[in-house]
Amino acid sequence: MSDHSRSSNPGRLRPALFALALGISACGDPLTLPPPPQETVELRFTLYALTNTSVGTPSAYNMVTLATVRTDRSIDLDFAVDMVGGAAGDSTVVIIPRGALGFQLDGGVQLAAEPFDSIALAPVNGYLEDAPLPVDSGDVVLVASRRQQCNFGINRPRYAKLRVESVNRAQRSIAFKIRINLNCGYRGLAPGIPSN
Repeated sequence: MSDHSRSSNPGRLRPALFALALGISACGDPLTLPPPPQETVELRFTLYALTNTSVGTPSAYNMVTLATVRTDRSIDLDFAVDMVGGAAGDSTVVIIPRGALGFQLDGGVQLAAEPFDSIALAPVNGYLEDAPLPVDSGDVVLVASRRQQCNFGINRPRYAKLRVESVNRAQRSIAFKIRINLNCGYRGLAPGIPSN
């Protein structure tokens, strides 16, 4: 077939070009996320120290299922808590990312410099993945979950901000408030449907 005969039959190229254009528009820019369908959520929960507490109490949190986790029953978690050092009255509270618990480095925590309500966007970088983060009552922490397969074909974490509401050293419990962006890969942490 000559070049002339190929170019004289543009109808044969139209379906292939249409399919290519459709594929490109469906995939979009690989760095651009599709519109987010879900609002951020704010929850409260209490965790108990990993050590010197009843085995029946939850010591970790799962940012995908939005549930506290008993570490004797599951390793499906994003972070855990403990109280270390000192006497019972002056022990240090730590938030422990997965990597510091011996799991793969995936997700992490970082102390925030801003008040809880002022944080509108989680950072992409700077998360501590392999060591406990010391915190106390009133501290605000930014959290990235384990990366997950998002519905648009790339692996991204969920992002959240949490505040240590109170610490009960006698019961070895820590109460938290958390705001989580349920849209995989989105970093917006203000109320409502995020734009970022």
